[in-house]
Amino acid sequence: MLLPNIAGIDGQKPYANCYLCWNNDGVYFGVEVNNKTNYNLSPSDPTKGDCVQLFIDTRDVKTQRANRYCHRFYFLPGGIGKTTKTPFGRQIAINNAQEQSPPCSEDSIKARVRILKKSYQMEVKLPANGLNGFNPREFSRIGFTYLINDTEHGIQSWSAIPDMGVEHSPSTWGTAELFKNSK
Repeated sequence: MLLPNIAGIDGQKPYANCYLCWNNDGVYFGVEVNNKTNYNLSPSDPTKGDCVQLFIDTRDVKTQRANRYCHRFYFLPGGIGKTTKTPFGRQIAINNAQEQSPPCSEDSIKARVRILKKSYQMEVKLPANGLNGFNPREFSRIGFTYLINDTEHGIQSWSAIPDMGVEHSPSTWGTAELFKNSK
């Protein structure tokens, strides 16, 4: 499902289209970043270069400090070393958390990227067993946001910007309702 683009509410011009869906196997995120020709990847400090960050709270309780149900992931639109065409991503700690979520195995995270002439498309699957507390039957909402850091276009977010504490405060994340497909 195409996520509504709320960046335009405060006058920002969006440069990416983002998609979110789910099933019992996990959460899926897709992004297409438009008008992109130069890439700056910084694996040691991903927010200093081009990256996509995903934030998920499997209980959506909107606390000020993250807890064991809160997750932060980042993905680079290219790899490092010999695998430069494979996106690189992993779960990272949330600063100032009351408690960190158990780590999601890097091998279980699936991602792929397609670099085009003037854009890139990335798809990510975060497995259910890597999202502590993910149980759509009992909790039909998740706290969610993304931050796209782009060295050409700046930051695009779904709910709040880093200055508002989005990187560590689930209270700034939006809510995604997990509707079951009736077909």
